[in-house]
Amino acid sequence: MFITDEKFFCEKLDRTIPELSGIDVTYREKGLEAAEKQLADFIRGYLQPEKYFRIPYYGRENAWARKDEDDFQASERIMKGELCAVGYFTKFPDTKSVDWNSNPTANQYCEWTWQLSRHHEFRCLGRCYRETGDERYTKAFIDLIMSWCEQAICPETTEQMYRENKTKCWRTIEAGIRMTKNWHYAIHAFYKSEYMTDHVITTIFKSLWEHGYRLRNFCTSANWLIMELSGLAHIVMLYPIFVESADWKEYAFRRLSEEIDVQVYPDGFQYELSTGYHGTVSGNYNWIINTAKAMEYEIPEAVSKNLERTFEMYMKLCRPCGTTPDLNDGGEAGVRGSCSLGLSYFPYREDFRWFATDGKEGTAPDYTSVAMPYSGMASMRTSWDKKAVWFFMESAPFGKGHQHEDKLNVLMYAYGKDVLRDTGNYAYDTSDMRRFVLDTRSHNCAMVDDMSQNRRKTYKWEPQMIGQRSDLKWSFSADADVTEGIYNEGYGSALTPVTHRRKAVFFKKGINGSLPFSLVIDRLVSGDGNEHKYSVSYQMNVQPFTVEGKTYTADFGDGVTMSVIGSVEPDVVVAQKEPLYMGWRPDHSGLGMDPVEVRNEQEHSPAPCLRYHAFGLEKRIVTALYPSNNGEVAIKDIIISDDFTDTKIKLVFADGSEALIDENDYVGCENSPEKFHN
Repeated sequence: MFITDEKFFCEKLDRTIPELSGIDVTYREKGLEAAEKQLADFIRGYLQPEKYFRIPYYGRENAWARKDEDDFQASERIMKGELCAVGYFTKFPDTKSVDWNSNPTANQYCEWTWQLSRHHEFRCLGRCYRETGDERYTKAFIDLIMSWCEQAICPETTEQMYRENKTKCWRTIEAGIRMTKNWHYAIHAFYKSEYMTDHVITTIFKSLWEHGYRLRNFCTSANWLIMELSGLAHIVMLYPIFVESADWKEYAFRRLSEEIDVQVYPDGFQYELSTGYHGTVSGNYNWIINTAKAMEYEIPEAVSKNLERTFEMYMKLCRPCGTTPDLNDGGEAGVRGSCSLGLSYFPYREDFRWFATDGKEGTAPDYTSVAMPYSGMASMRTSWDKKAVWFFMESAPFGKGHQHEDKLNVLMYAYGKDVLRDTGNYAYDTSDMRRFVLDTRSHNCAMVDDMSQNRRKTYKWEPQMIGQRSDLKWSFSADADVTEGIYNEGYGSALTPVTHRRKAVFFKKGINGSLPFSLVIDRLVSGDGNEHKYSVSYQMNVQPFTVEGKTYTADFGDGVTMSVIGSVEPDVVVAQKEPLYMGWRPDHSGLGMDPVEVRNEQEHSPAPCLRYHAFGLEKRIVTALYPSNNGEVAIKDIIISDDFTDTKIKLVFADGSEALIDENDYVGCENSPEKFHN
């Protein structure tokens, strides 16, 4: 700790609180033990566990435990010194011997050390103690927290933070996370135990002050900021006993009131455009509000009044399976739970109620397809049925953080199967796989001369961008939904100037008796006078597959197939490392959720990548994305001319019939606030 006993007792405690009056004199005249006793006696009488434990016992975050172990099983493991961060387990000699600065991972994955200091174990041990009264849990908690306080020296200044590498245990994100739930649950569970001595309680509260100091003075931005402010707000609500408490309160709640408008687009998506981190932001606001309610603590109305649109995002993007798609460094988020939470704040929302009750109560949204004009996303569907066909396209801004190079990406879910998705997310390491998931190579987009989009090279987020609309265009009708977008920000390290325009037509009722399908029309134009190779890629997540001429078909089981029919013949890349790392999929569902999160080259699986190529100055590539629930492929061929200016597309069906599509008959409109959905 950097805070000395003298400074803590003589300067940092609020001596206007009667029980703390004169504690500085106690320290100076009677010594440390007497001051610790005065503080600890006050804390034992001040805490209100009967109020605190009204707060729901939230589910697990991150991968600090095995999926198949409950809290009691996890606690037995913890008490033996076996701890876990990001899904990687390591055994210390005992709970007194944990090295909080260590990193046992083979690839020195830095998240292991950082996330170990989120201290999910403390809450787990506290819950088991509350239910049993077994003091083994208390002793393990004391061992862990006291060893952490001894080893984890809070950086006092920015210079010290970087010069002495003090952030292994003190990144502000971890400080915010452990100060939102984990420490407080344990404190309120254990504080009356005979093993919680005056010295232990004092050490904990000295560290609480250091946490307040760090979170007040070293806040960052984006989702980190919300976690930091949440931690600071919880210190203020639960222990307003420090001289700085009033300043911390004003700062935390003022920033929290402001950040909804700073971080959330008008259409409801948090500006990192990541489903996972959107949930992080809304979740932390929820935890603050729940704690305030439980503790009967008054917080500004502005903290919660603008949250409504953040819950709307979940139902806008909801797939038939009840989850949002995995966007950017995201993960699939459950819509039912999110709408249940939204309903608790906004009980008049019958559409929230419909999702929260799985359709048993309330009313479904009055639209099927919806556009999000600021975050640049369109979510289209045939119905709200669980076996519906769902199609997604984005022409999104790059956002604030956690970005993937995936503008104009498309996704599809049909008949209960995830028939077209991109590669998803991967651990935040330096591996080939991590670089791959960030890159256009792992998404359903276009590449130029095997080069990827590269917005990251010149991009800079500006605050005014939160109010700017994307370039997404759309037009929704009963029969077909149209979305359009453009990418013109360069490919590769040299930002090769090629413009990619994508139009997707989702035929919700099919054509010529076919099932619903999407037609994707890609136009690529050279901007440097040179001919280029244009490649449109689709990431396919199942094997085996068949390729017959221009048609690729994968079998998803239960009678569901997915066919991609192109205007040219495809090639299929599987498990390739050179010249391009392509054709892979992580063996996990999302960062921080599965065990064995620290990956190596064997911990991902081959997955086909389907590629359609064309060469020249300007080229058109057309593909049909055709899911089926009966194994049949109604579309046999797509025929287009070599004339780039031609807008006709001939679809040849398996029964011999034909349909002539004119691109000009399907046009996305300039987005307007009046018509976001049908």
